[in-house]
Amino acid sequence: MDEAEEFDLVVIGAGAAGLAASATAALAGLRVVLLEASDRVGGTCAISAGCAWLPNTVLSREDDPDAARRYLDHVVGNESRAEMREAFLARAPEMVAELQNAGAIDLAPFAHHPDYHTDLPGAVTRGRALGAQPFDGRKLGSAFRLVKPPLPEFTIMGGMMVDRTDIGHLLRTTRSLASFRHAAGLMLRHGRDRLTGPRGRRLVMGNALVGRLLAFLIDHGVEIRTGCRVDRIVVSDGRATGVAIGKQQIAAHCGIVVCTGGFSHHARLRQDLFPDPLAEQSVVPDTNTGGGLDLLLGAGGQLERGYSNAAFWAPASARTRPDGSKAVFPHLLLDRAKPGIIAVDASGRRFVDESTSYHRFVEGMYRAGAIPCHLVCNAAFIRQYGLGVIRPMTRRLGPWVAEGYLAEGRDIKAIATAIGADPAVLADSFARNDRYAAEGRDPEFNRGSTAYSRNLGDPDHIGPNPCLGPMGEGPYYAVRLHPADIGTAMGIVTDTEARVLDAAGAPIPGLYAAGADMASVMGGSYPGPGITIGPALTFGHVAARHAATSKET
Repeated sequence: MDEAEEFDLVVIGAGAAGLAASATAALAGLRVVLLEASDRVGGTCAISAGCAWLPNTVLSREDDPDAARRYLDHVVGNESRAEMREAFLARAPEMVAELQNAGAIDLAPFAHHPDYHTDLPGAVTRGRALGAQPFDGRKLGSAFRLVKPPLPEFTIMGGMMVDRTDIGHLLRTTRSLASFRHAAGLMLRHGRDRLTGPRGRRLVMGNALVGRLLAFLIDHGVEIRTGCRVDRIVVSDGRATGVAIGKQQIAAHCGIVVCTGGFSHHARLRQDLFPDPLAEQSVVPDTNTGGGLDLLLGAGGQLERGYSNAAFWAPASARTRPDGSKAVFPHLLLDRAKPGIIAVDASGRRFVDESTSYHRFVEGMYRAGAIPCHLVCNAAFIRQYGLGVIRPMTRRLGPWVAEGYLAEGRDIKAIATAIGADPAVLADSFARNDRYAAEGRDPEFNRGSTAYSRNLGDPDHIGPNPCLGPMGEGPYYAVRLHPADIGTAMGIVTDTEARVLDAAGAPIPGLYAAGADMASVMGGSYPGPGITIGPALTFGHVAARHAATSKET
């Protein structure tokens, strides 16, 4: 055995939790090594919207911790341990204050981004959803190559990232001088970036959060090793003391934080824990194979199995890209809730509130046995709002039909036949929708009845409900949706300091879990935007802070 290297803290996994743990440890003066199995850093966070659900922080002082507690109690209930939710509510503000002040993160509350259950006590419409501010990737120099790029479907013009603000300006370029200037600035900047690189270096959303944290780690001397897969955690006399990588060992004097992104691509755990029919699609990077869970289980940790959902869900459409790779596109907020589209089961009947959260939409699919289901609309809808990977203002839909992404029909009977539905049932669904659109009320599923759902509708829609509109004239189009996980909820059981608990419920000294490798404080529910990233940042910070105390003593 080669002589072991020595660090104070070993962090396994370079997603949001691992980056936050490394930044916190560096601020505490620890010698840190960050080990990432893939060749890029950022994990699922890098391809996400970069939103973090963090109540009662210095960035949103108008929030009320009692209201946030009341809200989580109503949404999550007994699914997760109350002490874990209390720890999150107490420590999230500490994490934001420390890392924001140090420059490791730059978050700001969205002007309007509601919790997902605005009809429940304690819900708010702004203040808890914090978004990553744009980051100039040029500041990373050669390390820019380490940042995992976003999904191609979330970029335009060959790699230009855009956030919600940018999309609004781009859609208004012909109607607003300010929007025209904003869009022109984006395109000029992107053009300059493409002269010297494969994609734009103005980072937004999850890429911005990851890029800024990475720059902070580099500036503070954290050693970052990619393409480094840990074989096992070394446990001596009941304490985690280091990790083994082949014949090499790395000693960890203060602790080991494991945060490799959950088990989305762990074949056995996916088969064991996911519901029937098994969700075949995943939005999570295929490098999230559950290796961290295997390490933690091998060291004596225990897997939470009591949640109603093993994963967090989104309906997704899939296609094969021109380069042969597979695209799994999550239908989060751009199409389902807009007026003039309905979701139907195999018979052609509506089965769910199209404007509900993506997690609850998939719960509705399982409840109704609507797997797969279809979103149905007309060409005018796609031109205005887009549909899945098809962007707004797209007029030529033939290629999408030819490749099989879209089904097409000149009238209701033809589109019903194309998707295998009963024409009479689909015609009835169309008629009911049109009647509800005129009345502004959906008595079947209450579409557009909450502040959350109305936020996803079209504020410029002429009608009493921004989520309800007539189906309009044909031709009609449909895209097939399947359940897809956007991250796993069941992880390793920990205490409030993120220490891994053994079979007897006692903490294993020196061993921590965070991010999706830790059992989610949200249980199997989805209270609001960013409820994976917010706790990941928080408990990565908590783990590193606790590990640092062992050096102090």
